[in-house]
Amino acid sequence: MYVLGIDTSTMTGGVALLKDDELVGESVLNIRTTHSERLLPALETLLADGGIEAQELDLLSVVTGPGSFTGLRIGVATAKGLSYALGIPGVGVTTLEGYGWQFSYFPGTVLALVDARREHVFWQAFQEGVAVKGPSYGSLQDVLTWCRSSQRIGEPFLFVGDGAVNYSEQIRASRAVPAAQSLLRPSAVAHLGYTRFLAGEQSDAFTLNPTYMRQTEAERRWQGQM
Repeated sequence: MYVLGIDTSTMTGGVALLKDDELVGESVLNIRTTHSERLLPALETLLADGGIEAQELDLLSVVTGPGSFTGLRIGVATAKGLSYALGIPGVGVTTLEGYGWQFSYFPGTVLALVDARREHVFWQAFQEGVAVKGPSYGSLQDVLTWCRSSQRIGEPFLFVGDGAVNYSEQIRASRAVPAAQSLLRPSAVAHLGYTRFLAGEQSDAFTLNPTYMRQTEAERRWQGQM
């Protein structure tokens, strides 16, 4: 089974190709160009280098959010289009779940943080890739307070994601992954989607949708005028 992983949730993003649980190839970019400019070329190159045609894909795994509203729409729309055109299922994976799975080897609690600006984050806690707390949106202090009051006091905490990188000074008393290692890997997204598909989870082109976890700025302004 060929599995395509897609991530456009943050400034970084990319694609990965698996054959079952074996990595065929992966492309990750951390550059200031829009995902609409780089996603399809990266996908075409990946498939060409892997020696397969798009029609040979069997499953799509895409990050649905939270993260950049524009980036998420581009990634999910691409996955929906491929799912519909190729007639193959998809699996939605949140940004936070992707991080939790990627660092599931860590012997403690992994705190996945996606920067939401102004010292606010989308966050979730994981242990061995399994969520030990539901996804939340709040201040960085909310996260640190939860860590101090957690029943897992004494266990190591690992902070990952662009929120951990951007607010490393505030969380310096805890362990954070270096910036170069804290990028969400599309291969982790692909593997988590594949694992969930084998467990019976899947969506189609019509039910695969973004996970924003908060209103857009335009929505907040519109409601404020009502």
